[in-house]
Amino acid sequence: MYRPRPSFRLFSTIFLCLLLSGVQANHEALRYKSMSFFGLSIKQGLSQVTGNAILQDHVGYVWIGTQDGLNRYDGHDVQIFRHDRENPRSLGRDFINVLAEDPDGHLWIGTRGNGLDEFDPLSGKFHHYLQTRKGGDKSAADIRALEIVKGKVLIGTLQGLFSLDLNTRQIHPVHLADIPSAPPTIHGLLSFPDGRILVASSSGLHHLNLETGSSRPALPHILQNYPGSVEALFLDSRQRLWIATHDQGVLLVDTRTGSLVRQFRHRENDPESLAALTAGSFAEDSQKNIWIGSEGGLNVYLSHSGTLIRIADSRLRPEGLSDHTIRSLYTDPNGTLWLGTHVGGVHHVTPHLVRFGKESPSRYLNSPDKRTLGVAIAPYGDMFIGTVDGLVRRRAGQIPFEPVPVADQTSTVTRSAVYGVYAARDGTIWTGSATGLRRLSPGENRLGPTEVDSPYYFVSILEDKDGFLWLGRPTELLKYDPANRKIVAQLDIPHVYGLLLLDSGRLLVGGLGAIHMVDTNSARILSSLEGSTHGFNTITYLFRTTKGEIWAGTQGDGLFRLDLPPDQDLSRSRLSFFTTRQGLLSNAIGAIQESGDGMLWISTINSISRLDPQSGKIRNFDARDGAFSEGYFIGSGTRDKEGLIYFGGTVGLTFFSPEWINSDPSQPRVIFTGLRLDNQLVTPGEADSPLQQPLAYSRQLVIPPGWSSINLSFSSDNYASPSSQRYAYRLLGQDDSWTETDAENRVASYTHLAPGDYRFQVKTTNLDGIWSSHPGEIGITILPAWYQTAWAWLLFLLAFGGTLYVFIRWRMAGLVKRNIELEKRVSERTRALTDANRKLSHLARTDTLTGLLNRRAF
Repeated sequence: MYRPRPSFRLFSTIFLCLLLSGVQANHEALRYKSMSFFGLSIKQGLSQVTGNAILQDHVGYVWIGTQDGLNRYDGHDVQIFRHDRENPRSLGRDFINVLAEDPDGHLWIGTRGNGLDEFDPLSGKFHHYLQTRKGGDKSAADIRALEIVKGKVLIGTLQGLFSLDLNTRQIHPVHLADIPSAPPTIHGLLSFPDGRILVASSSGLHHLNLETGSSRPALPHILQNYPGSVEALFLDSRQRLWIATHDQGVLLVDTRTGSLVRQFRHRENDPESLAALTAGSFAEDSQKNIWIGSEGGLNVYLSHSGTLIRIADSRLRPEGLSDHTIRSLYTDPNGTLWLGTHVGGVHHVTPHLVRFGKESPSRYLNSPDKRTLGVAIAPYGDMFIGTVDGLVRRRAGQIPFEPVPVADQTSTVTRSAVYGVYAARDGTIWTGSATGLRRLSPGENRLGPTEVDSPYYFVSILEDKDGFLWLGRPTELLKYDPANRKIVAQLDIPHVYGLLLLDSGRLLVGGLGAIHMVDTNSARILSSLEGSTHGFNTITYLFRTTKGEIWAGTQGDGLFRLDLPPDQDLSRSRLSFFTTRQGLLSNAIGAIQESGDGMLWISTINSISRLDPQSGKIRNFDARDGAFSEGYFIGSGTRDKEGLIYFGGTVGLTFFSPEWINSDPSQPRVIFTGLRLDNQLVTPGEADSPLQQPLAYSRQLVIPPGWSSINLSFSSDNYASPSSQRYAYRLLGQDDSWTETDAENRVASYTHLAPGDYRFQVKTTNLDGIWSSHPGEIGITILPAWYQTAWAWLLFLLAFGGTLYVFIRWRMAGLVKRNIELEKRVSERTRALTDANRKLSHLARTDTLTGLLNRRAF
């Protein structure tokens, strides 16, 4: 037996690693190039379209400095701070260049021409610091850079460096000793974990010792070859220093060795080179890739592969950035990347949670219709997409598509929709459209003339083991001989969408209400599986896994595994269904594909689902994950040799690699954004206001008496997909159960709360729907009215007791008096009765006529 030499095995291993690395790099590049960005501009409430500076504070708000005001964003609403001539505690100037936050949570704002502002979020007031050079030169009031370090605010200006002491709030100029001439313009400041400070200026790069005040040129052995201005600095997580030079590109330096690793330049004929001669901003995402912004556009350095790519803006890609001039870049603690542009507002994306790429192949045909009807990949790697306006092609290793012309069509007006696309074993591409069947032979650039005329479209095409084509259309199934260009058989099976060739050479045909087993030689139906008996209607897709399992998708009954008996008699097959009852979001199936780990990926009418065939566990992906909520077409799906899966939908093409499906590890925090009492917004600091500081910075809320309703609004510090987050709240002391709500209804309302102490809690979900383990909490004390206090109740009790005592005494006195009167009356009545008896006795003994005693007296 032949055994390869160790050197050969080593070479093979290295080659395989390089090949896989190249494939992963290409996938990663495709993923980044296809990312869609969330936009924030005037329509969403931004004060102005230029995002000069972006920062997320310790509470979770995102602050955006523009040319016309300071904006605070909570994922849904924007609050604008502007200069007010009548208010000395307002913003000093609306044109903002840079932002920074100190350890106390104060925001520092560098303005253009009006110095430095400090914003205290607790009081909502601004304090102004205006530094000038001798003679009143206000160039020093034009601030270009800020850095908080060692209890100081370093201030880089148009004319030199200054330092503000956070304890004394005193500003002093910082002289760079290695620059004997006039103070330079400071473009950037960078502090290292060990305390080193680098200063980027119009005179180059300097190392500053803040304790001694001394300075010296930094990296002179490298920068002597790149003299001139240094525009921006950035230190990545691998301790590599990124230096943006003026007109000489970007330098990458290893800070551990002090050596130059690489230089990135702009090249006119290289679309993947640096977007401009000079970069102005940097950021690192959670994947350790470096984003580089410039006036010419946006680049990403893919650290894993060492590849620089360029991100297309809306001039080349509708889903791209709305402006190509990048003013600022910032990555927040949850991994969301923020991009400030010159005239396009602010955009954000969370790269590690971009699970699906999007493309609109029809735009290469200048068509507004984005429907992607069919997709196939040739053996040589080219991809072909069927659209409403024809066929497009992406050549292997490329990203853009190109139109495929039709040989007998000279006018674009007569373009016809391509529904079915199929790649034969020899590399021939077959297309089925409303005008019939056409072929694109290997090496050709035009679709050939119609070979099978048809008033109906061909949506399903399959090649059997003998090279014959099986064509499914709404009326029937055809067997076609491509060598002789003629139809050799016709079967009365309507609406054939699913075709699957078995190892035995037999053909499974899925149509309207049935699956048929067809002998490919005789074109005869051998057996059938009736949907009316087994509970399914139209079959939309048939698929076989690498393990040989057969799966069928339906138009409204989900999907099922088809277990054939040994004799392949369909009528005795066993079916195992998976529907919305088992977890699918829809029972209308478009296509099925298998990933390398054995998972099944299913496109549906409103989502993409992943099914584990072993456990039956289903996970769904919808619009918040990047899938098309508008749905996917029947039969429009495939997988390339590198493992990328493609599904064609109503608004374009979705593609992804299973390795892109990362879990969201974030634990979003809740931001309490507002308080309303009886539907009146409560402003902190106003007379009789229960808020002494903004609600977001409060831990205890005391509500005075007299209010009948309380409304508390909230948001989250996770900006990956604010509109898809869910919230749950409860008021401990009133009700221990959680009340769920969505992002559109982020408010809790309570009426007629009894006086006492409560705890209001809110929790929220991340992109995966996982609830945060530590809810945000604020204590609420409802003060009683004077008549609800303990002293009032004691007074009421005493008053009641006194009243009761008086009443009892009065009642007793009345009873005694009445008794006396009754006794008197009884006595009088007794006397009267006695007198009456005496008189009667006398009358009884005396004769009334004579007055003499009668016989009764004796």
